Amino acid sequence: MHGVRRILIGIWLVGVLWAATGPVPAREEPVQPCPILKVIVTEFPTHRKLMLHPSPEEHFTVFGGAASMFDPAKRRGIRVAVLWDNRTGQTLRDVTLRLEYQQAKTRDMRTVDMPFPEVPGKSRWTNFELKGGEYEDTVHIAAWRVSVRSGNRELGSKHSAMWSIR
Repeated sequence: MHGVRRILIGIWLVGVLWAATGPVPAREEPVQPCPILKVIVTEFPTHRKLMLHPSPEEHFTVFGGAASMFDPAKRRGIRVAVLWDNRTGQTLRDVTLRLEYQQAKTRDMRTVDMPFPEVPGKSRWTNFELKGGEYEDTVHIAAWRVSVRSGNRELGSKHSAMWSIR
């Protein structure tokens, strides 16, 4: 009987000591250095006042220059605007923003890379524009995936619902 009592007291003592050390810290997910926050796919030209994000050509009155004024094919295209954020607080070097998409017309897969030699610790909008022959081949994007890469390492990504089905 004394042996059982000593075992129970020992278990109780271990439990009290374990409880006194405090709660076990929850495992935190690693912070993604460059998460993709938002992706907007639009046909352009869009009305400047209706745009949901800043655009580099905002200050131009004629989109694409005078040549595109007279050629309707040059005025049409698809813009994929990506809001992404460097949350490391440090400047990242040799970063690539990659757009992978499936053309609705031909079902071909295409990849477009945009290199950034230095990425400061802040959010930024980046536009991919498909126009001219590329737009004529694509017309509509069936599925897309955007990723931020550094070398072979993926720092963050986002994809459309149709991308996960393919």
